[in-house]
Formats: sequence, structure tokens, C-alpha cells
Amino acid sequence: MSLQFSRVAVVGSLLMVPACTAMRAVRPAQFIPQHRPALVWVTTTSEATIAVAQPRIDGDTLRGLWTGLRKPLAIPLNGVQTVHARASSPVRTAVLVGAVGLVGSGLVWTLTRRSAGLAGTPCDPLADPEACSY
Repeated sequence: MSLQFSRVAVVGSLLMVPACTAMRAVRPAQFIPQHRPALVWVTTTSEATIAVAQPRIDGDTLRGLWTGLRKPLAIPLNGVQTVHARASSPVRTAVLVGAVGLVGSGLVWTLTRRSAGLAGTPCDPLADPEACSY
């Protein structure tokens, strides 16, 4: 039972990690060298949106691989309108931590009441001895 619980906990944790991030507009010259994202979405001044894998800043140029085609790509930063990337989201993280804490507290409360015989109908050993299972 504990091995199964451990697996569930690990899988649950991995599934919650994306809840702590959000897509947001970033400043490429600062964000890309600092965070080294695997993928960014670039909207050019000509309104084209391009997914760029392995982005890097080389002087005044954003370089990487054109996702899908896997071809090298170079876009001058003055030709970039916006860049979006997955970045940490403190608000989402706080909401997630609060929700997990609330669910965990409710589970502990329910289990402690049930183990104390307080859940459901009260047990009266004089009236119905078989209903009480202590």
C-alpha cells in the first residue's frame, strides 16, 4: 500500500508542476540568457508567430531552431514584437499550495473523525452492539 501511495504522490507532484508556471510576455534580451528556456514563441513585427526551440541571444539577434522544421533561425531583436515563454507564476503556486493544504487538512480531519467513531451515525453499544465495530 505504501509503495502505491508513493507512486501516486510522485505522479501527482509531477502533474502539478505546470500549475506553478504560466505563459507570459518576456523581454528576450534579459529572460533568455537568465532562464535558458527550451522553447519560446516569437511574434515578429510582420505579425508572424514562430515557435523557437533552444533560443539564445547573440548580440542583437535571437537565434534558435524553427520548431517543426528543425532549421536554424535568426531574427533581429528589432524585428521582434513580442516573446512569450513559460515562466514561474507566484500566484498560481500560492493557489496550488493553498488548495493542496486545504484538501490535505480535510482528509486528515475526515480520517481522524472516522477512526474516533465520530463519522456518520453515533454508535450506541447498548442499543445495537453489532453496529459498533471497535
